Amino acid sequence: MHRIAMSILALAVAGSAWAGPKETVHDAYAKLLAAKSFRATVTDVKNGEQLSELEFVAPDRYRLRSGKGPETIIVGDDAWMNMNGQLMKLPIPAGKLIGQYRNEAMLRQSDLSVTSLGTDSVGGKPAHKYGYTLTEPMKAEVKLWIGDRNGLPLQIESQGNFMGRASTARIRYSDFNDPSIAIDVP
Repeated sequence: MHRIAMSILALAVAGSAWAGPKETVHDAYAKLLAAKSFRATVTDVKNGEQLSELEFVAPDRYRLRSGKGPETIIVGDDAWMNMNGQLMKLPIPAGKLIGQYRNEAMLRQSDLSVTSLGTDSVGGKPAHKYGYTLTEPMKAEVKLWIGDRNGLPLQIESQGNFMGRASTARIRYSDFNDPSIAIDVP
């Protein structure tokens, strides 16, 4: 009986090692969705320009700083923009627009074909790289780096046609579950 229990335990521990690329990517996105907080930077890969910085606190709080634009705070669907030191409430459902940073649709794409692209690193952290094609919310070729130590997405590069022009955006994630990240309702 003891040997059977030990064998089952060994299989449970080794199960993640047997997971295929699709399951590994799915698990990484599930961990991203479960994160209590994180930071992310978005960069245009072609010219190296940082487009925005983002902080997230679960379940629905974001602080977004555009490269050259004002800071925006989003709580649920409500948003406030800092215009020259004055917070101004925006009349748009901003929560839906910012959802790309926590894309739940990724977990529902059953037809996703994922390819392992080998080992790599992001910011000196060891990672494994994967490639796939997204069809929702728009078609894009995606590369995803998953951290070896925590199984979380460290970086995503998405190449597609955005607003009528071809581009490649890079989202680099950091500071998962950092309790110092706080976003209050203005």
